[in-house]
Amino acid sequence: MQKYDDLWQAIEVRVRENNDITHVDMTTDSARGLAARQRIAQIFILESLLARHREKYASSFVPLAGEEALYHMIFKRTGWKPFEVKQLSFLDAMFVLAELFRDENLPAEVRAVLRSEGVTDQIFITYDFSEKDWAPRENEAFLKR
Repeated sequence: MQKYDDLWQAIEVRVRENNDITHVDMTTDSARGLAARQRIAQIFILESLLARHREKYASSFVPLAGEEALYHMIFKRTGWKPFEVKQLSFLDAMFVLAELFRDENLPAEVRAVLRSEGVTDQIFITYDFSEKDWAPRENEAFLKR
């Protein structure tokens, strides 16, 4: 569980820094703070899905490091050519994988962290957040086996 908590904290720091989210925003449940929490949850869930994908498809010869795991996951789900997949924006990639971001697709540990961080089913707009919020090469280290 600690690895998930550490991942959450790393993502939170990055999201807050990239988007000028204050500690007050996060602790008073302001609209901006709640949207930031949802953005953190999106990236957190993505990282857990990518870790599971790496476990299934990566090898020591092709480790699917960083964003390569995302590209491979989209490739496997869509059959699109790699050069097409690599041209997707982060928001477009999330759109393609949207159905995976459902509670029933998440490991129990991930659901527990989301609950402990106060993530709810309420929808908050995160389109204006920075694409730099996702740092796959940094995040992947937290969930390596």
